[in-house]
Amino acid sequence: MVGADQPGGKGERLSVLIVDDNHDLADSLGVLVRLWGYDVCIAYDGIEGLRTAQEQRPHCLLLDVGMPGMDGCTLARHLRSVPGLEKAKFVAHTAYSSDEYVRRMDEAGFDYRLTKPVSPVELEGLLRMLEQVIRLTAQTEELARRNVELAGETKELLDEVKQDVKELKEDVKEIKQELQEVREKVDPLEDD
Repeated sequence: MVGADQPGGKGERLSVLIVDDNHDLADSLGVLVRLWGYDVCIAYDGIEGLRTAQEQRPHCLLLDVGMPGMDGCTLARHLRSVPGLEKAKFVAHTAYSSDEYVRRMDEAGFDYRLTKPVSPVELEGLLRMLEQVIRLTAQTEELARRNVELAGETKELLDEVKQDVKELKEDVKEIKQELQEVREKVDPLEDD
């Protein structure tokens, strides 16, 4: 599976981790997501999800909020600090929609929420959009890196030009001095 750094690049596909204690639902979503062309890993509880996310570093994590033991909100909070998942997108997949659960999901750092039962069209649309967002983010970061390099090269060139201009000014000053000396020698000869 690919890491969370460069999704969708040259032949690279968006990777999705599905964590849900409902095995049938998790497996069905996994089949759908694979059919859409994405890499998929499935975990059936929070602890397995934590371990799988740390190993695989997926681009997108679809987490069930209402799991026994480590629920999706707790899992999301733990995963937000895992190296390699800084740019991953977290999607809450839940039947809960009360204000309290929405607040908990927001505090846990979820980027998006899908209400169960999720529409396959809605899920596919979200994954396609995430793939584009992540790809554009990677391209923007690459352009920014190149701009920093170009700025450095431009500064070096400007420093070289400044040095060349300084040397040229010194040369012109020396030539003027030499011309002045020649004039001083020629002036007395002209008087004669």
